[in-house]
Amino acid sequence: MKVAVNIRMPEDMKRVLDKIAGSEFRSLNSLILQLLDEQLESKGIDWRKGAEEKEPKK
Repeated sequence: MKVAVNIRMPEDMKRVLDKIAGSEFRSLNSLILQLLDEQLESKGIDWRKGAEEKEPKK
């Protein structure tokens, strides 16, 4: 399941990220997910392990 997350960032940062995403023919969302994934991987965090486990419904 995907969830929506809102973040605030400096305008200049968003402008640069939009430019990078455009140059790679991808969405800003896709670029941000890739950057987050790479950062987690660099810290040795495998977030996909828990992706197979479903959270119990409340």
